[in-house]
Amino acid sequence: MLALFRSENSKPTTKYMKKTPFRLLTSAICILSIAITANAAERFFTQPDAPFSISAREEVVQVELPLAAKTELGFFDKLVVKEVRKVVPAETAQAAIDAARKANPEALLEIETQDPVEVGVAPLRLGSKMRLLISRNGGIVASPESTASALIAIENSEDVSITSLEEGSGVVDGAGKSVTGISVTGGARINIDHIIIQGCGVMAIDYKGRDAAAFNEAASATRCQFSENADGLRVDETAAFQCLDNNFSLNTGTALTITSINSIVAGNQFEGNKVAIRSGSDRGVIARNKIADKAALELTAASKGNLVTENIGRAPNHQLVLAGSTQQLFRNDIAGSATLDGAAKDIFLIGNANLETDMSAPGLKFFNPTTYGHPHKDAVIVAGMGRYDLPVIKGGELKRKADQEVSPPVDIDIVQSALDQARAEHPNDVIVAELEGEFVSRTGRGLVLPPNTCFILKGRILAELGIPLEPPWEREAEHTQLLMLPETGFCSVSGGKLDAARQAFYPINAFTGSVAVIEGVNVASGARDGIYTKTRKRDPLFIYRSNFYANGGRGIWAHVCSRVHSIANNCVANNMDGIDLDAGSIDGTALFNICTGNRRHGVFIEEGIQHNIAFANTLNANLQAGVHVWNEEVKKNTGPNVVSANECNGNRRGVSVGGRASDITANGNFLFNNVCRENWLDGILTGNSNSKGNYFSQIVVGQNNDKDIVNPESAAALFLSDVEAE
Repeated sequence: MLALFRSENSKPTTKYMKKTPFRLLTSAICILSIAITANAAERFFTQPDAPFSISAREEVVQVELPLAAKTELGFFDKLVVKEVRKVVPAETAQAAIDAARKANPEALLEIETQDPVEVGVAPLRLGSKMRLLISRNGGIVASPESTASALIAIENSEDVSITSLEEGSGVVDGAGKSVTGISVTGGARINIDHIIIQGCGVMAIDYKGRDAAAFNEAASATRCQFSENADGLRVDETAAFQCLDNNFSLNTGTALTITSINSIVAGNQFEGNKVAIRSGSDRGVIARNKIADKAALELTAASKGNLVTENIGRAPNHQLVLAGSTQQLFRNDIAGSATLDGAAKDIFLIGNANLETDMSAPGLKFFNPTTYGHPHKDAVIVAGMGRYDLPVIKGGELKRKADQEVSPPVDIDIVQSALDQARAEHPNDVIVAELEGEFVSRTGRGLVLPPNTCFILKGRILAELGIPLEPPWEREAEHTQLLMLPETGFCSVSGGKLDAARQAFYPINAFTGSVAVIEGVNVASGARDGIYTKTRKRDPLFIYRSNFYANGGRGIWAHVCSRVHSIANNCVANNMDGIDLDAGSIDGTALFNICTGNRRHGVFIEEGIQHNIAFANTLNANLQAGVHVWNEEVKKNTGPNVVSANECNGNRRGVSVGGRASDITANGNFLFNNVCRENWLDGILTGNSNSKGNYFSQIVVGQNNDKDIVNPESAAALFLSDVEAE
């Protein structure tokens, strides 16, 4: 049986283990000791495993850089040690690379260092279709007299990777010089993985892309150690950058500065830096990082629409500076203060219990709901409002035996009356309503929550509409539901079970609007979908750690709506998709969900939507695809979107892409480091003539019953994965 949770990353190969120079080895051990002793962040990146790097027809030429000639140490060095310094001048290494390229102009060059490459006047330069493997014995280091601006330079090039294949190797050492470790300008499809960058007096990595809007030119930095530099990683002029599973420690400036639309920053660890994260990104995701730096996060005035969620702070007094617009900070475990820029607009602070802020800030939208899983007695739930707790509303008892005498379920109309009365009597307060026991809804209208309500259910609401099960689908049929969210204000729904009994269309109808949190709810047996969002307004909806199962359509349906965020839910055995990001879904996300046993897809991205993100979901044993990117009938392009670090095992296909016609397309999406194993047809279907130019990077495929990768020429798919040449 397939596991429902992410598997551990595969162990790296030890093919390249060699003797390591003492200075490089001790530096690496020091850095690794920081990572090991600290409370490590969650890991999302999986070691790539694919049948090719950039093409099934690729020609791979292996280039071993020269061994070092012995160079006598200087006079003062001899006073300290008696051994000689073994290095390869960068000019010698460059000559070997240039000669290999001249002899093999179209080949993928796999370049391996053997001894340290020492950079003096000019950096080591890499061009298109090159993979630099930095072995344990051979780092890239600054010479004592180095004047180069960078140790490694990549200019106007594509399909380049820099990597090592084992912990503690792959060192790029600036030796305290005023130098950048790795400089990329005009880059496209560049992966930097498993590298240690240290001692660079300017910054570790300076990445500037070629096209800030091209998702199929995206780049990544994964599993790297950034230590004792001035600045760590700076990213600009590129889309969908993936910053995953890195360790940033003891950098004297800003550890991560990033401006990249729909970028993902996750699984990183920050400690001992002046500033952890400064983001100017548009609709990026910053999630599940561990941050020990006091200056934890800055969102710049140029940034907008970022989702910052489930990050963990490890200091008592973090500082966040928030500017820009439509930023969404949700359920972060960070203690400290958040300061809003005077020009900031629509800054949503939702459920960040230990984060203090000025409640009078004009751009603030503050909501700290009391929920079943996160109860509190704080006086302030919504900025500017008081709090009124209704007396607990008691329902009936659950009958567990046929002959058991119990009190009958309570009609939900009684609850409606209590809520309406409380709202009328307390117009300036947030209503906290707690229900205990069994309740029944006998009308299709269900329970309509008033604005500014925290609704806590410790029991069940069951539909008893007196109609046949699974009413036939009719386009103009009046919608029925158990619970309807308010049109304005704030609301939360948490706990219990909403059982539509295959009669009401939806357990939850969220089409109306309001800033809303659905948390820890069991959402079951909707005749159509678990939650409905069509025509919802622009206020964000957070669907969090809930269970959606046995619904007649999708578990979660994000359709003609903005900023619906599905985070860490279970979507199981629904009659269509676990999560459907459908036509008109604007800036939605699906993060950390488990979708299994659904009749169609785990996550469906469809019908002309753009700038949606599916990240780190476990999508196993669905009857069609784990993730399907498609366009059936909308005369737009489904894309660009980001599909990253998902586990897609045991489905019909792992990941698939396609479009219906030349004007109904799915072009230019970025699919990164998805794991596609043991699917009963194919691992990956890259597209068709109506879905072109999708980029698949750092692929993990294998043990699929038919083909690991189906790649029609008409799809013109792009690839780059760091896999060992055969």
